[in-house]
Amino acid sequence: MQIYEIDTETGISKEVYTMKGLSADERMIEIFVTDNYIFIYRYIDNYGKLCITRVNRDGRNPVLVMDENGEVVMQALEK
Repeated sequence: MQIYEIDTETGISKEVYTMKGLSADERMIEIFVTDNYIFIYRYIDNYGKLCITRVNRDGRNPVLVMDENGEVVMQALEK
């Protein structure tokens, strides 16, 4: 999965972050954006489990916030 940012003035898009290792069990992905972060919610096993990843708005510093077991881990991920 790739996340792009679009410059509203020019309409030019650039890739901000690429998430690797998505499985077929991940049926739905939602993205929420704040002033500082992009939050990626990955629903697994028909909404039975949820993982949350946070990246900076520029795509740096990906962090696994919550794993599929519901544990808050705040673990840095490799890009």
